[in-house]
Amino acid sequence: MIRDIFFNIMTELKLIFRDPGVLVIMGAAIVFYSFIYPLPYAGEVLKQVPLTVIDQDNSALSRQLIRMADASEMLRVEGRSRNPDTAQKEIASGRYSAALVIPQGFEKDVLQGHPAYVSAYVDATYFLIYRQAMTGLVKTVRTVSAGIQIRRFQARGWSADKAGTDRSPLNLVSISLFNPHMGYGTYIVPGVLILILQQTMLIGIGMISGTRREQIMAGKNVTLRRGGPMVKIISRTIACLSLYLIHILFIYGVIYRFWDFPMRTGIAMISLFLLPFLLSVILLGQVLAEFFKTRETSIVMIVWSSMIAVLISGFSWPVESMPHWIRAVSMLLPSTWGISGGLRLTQMGASFRQVREEWLWMWGLTLLYLFFAWICLRFVHPGRNEGTP
Repeated sequence: MIRDIFFNIMTELKLIFRDPGVLVIMGAAIVFYSFIYPLPYAGEVLKQVPLTVIDQDNSALSRQLIRMADASEMLRVEGRSRNPDTAQKEIASGRYSAALVIPQGFEKDVLQGHPAYVSAYVDATYFLIYRQAMTGLVKTVRTVSAGIQIRRFQARGWSADKAGTDRSPLNLVSISLFNPHMGYGTYIVPGVLILILQQTMLIGIGMISGTRREQIMAGKNVTLRRGGPMVKIISRTIACLSLYLIHILFIYGVIYRFWDFPMRTGIAMISLFLLPFLLSVILLGQVLAEFFKTRETSIVMIVWSSMIAVLISGFSWPVESMPHWIRAVSMLLPSTWGISGGLRLTQMGASFRQVREEWLWMWGLTLLYLFFAWICLRFVHPGRNEGTP
């Protein structure tokens, strides 16, 4: 049995390294995506959202408000419009993302002590732009408002300290945990990297099985794998695992440092945690591969399912807000547990005990897919990939 396993492992590795398509998917693609995918998010935080201004007051105070909006790192005043209708058309055309409307009589109302209002029109079709633009405008208006109120207190003879204290007796100190810069890249890329490991593994195994099946159906000579169903399953699992353990070291030892992602655990710890993740993905791939008639089928099906795996994994949208049946489906995917526990280990600095539930779930999926893989080779498609069409 040991000789059969060793022979099968070498056969599987030859199939991977001698097939350019498989080698690209299971090797080069991971390196490529690890460097290229985070590139658009290198800025981490969205800044300088283009803003247009409708200044109907044209006063000293309105110009001060505009200057402060332009000084914000979140906003950039790029133009002026004649009326709100024109600004709305410019936002719809994509020229600007937000508009600030200062009504006529704005400074007069402030000087007379009456409530003064400004309006903000922001494109809400892109939530990230909407959040940044609204945050920048709200902070600008509140800063100007606080300055006006403090000057009124000082006009009554109060000191600057007392005026500031009375203006804001209770201050909120906001601290962003684990992602202090609130970077979008730090939020999304680490989870996607784990998903890339899963999807490339599934595609690669499907391509190997599909190619082998095509060659058998065409009557070509193929290297037969030795041993029973369990020996063949274990052999392919060890071969793929040895390759992807190198990818784990590459991602968490090189890519995380290259892009400066938070790494609050050791590589040994994250490797131990992702071991059942890799095993369950490999075994899931062997189950799915039994239903792929050609190598191209695996590419189409797995790529199509990638977006679904992202959406139900729980890091792009809270699992608590998902329908129960979607949550049940997500629990069958190794990426759901790998992303959840992996992010908590690397970004939050969680202990292994705190991710034990995810770890045990992945071991459970490993046993589940091992059973199904054995069923497929033993009863469903016996000999299908070994020279018996």
